[in-house]
Amino acid sequence: MNENLMIPKQVQGILEEVEKTPLYLAELPMEAHPKLPQFNRFIRVINLDAKSENEFVMFGYKQILKDKETGEEINIQLPTPEWVVYKGTWSYLRGTKNELISVPVKDEEGKPTAETQPIKVSSYKYMLWLMKNNRATLLQLIQGYLADFVRTKSEELDKL
Repeated sequence: MNENLMIPKQVQGILEEVEKTPLYLAELPMEAHPKLPQFNRFIRVINLDAKSENEFVMFGYKQILKDKETGEEINIQLPTPEWVVYKGTWSYLRGTKNELISVPVKDEEGKPTAETQPIKVSSYKYMLWLMKNNRATLLQLIQGYLADFVRTKSEELDKL
């Protein structure tokens, strides 16, 4: 593709790194599988399907096991429950250091009480807002939502 160009070594190094880039969006570590502790476990996000008109994103992923000593991938098919963020999915509003933003709860008269609660926000719109306002990258969003997904689907993910 660039045969007629005089590419400096530094730039050639970048091109080589680009060519070696694995064809998945993210690979994030998980806790070891309870029945397969001899392997490191990862979730590899291989694609996503987003439909803004429907406020919908579906993550395609695989659970990956790697030998702890060699790093070799082990071909064991593990479950992949559906991972979807849709119009009805909500998240908590977070501050610049990823801390939950909590506000006072109002009583029947509309006055603040001592109780506080975090603020809920539409997950899909919040994801878009975070990216469009340079508050989070796609990888950071995948990591954040992955933690929630693993927490809520751990029983299904741990089946053999």
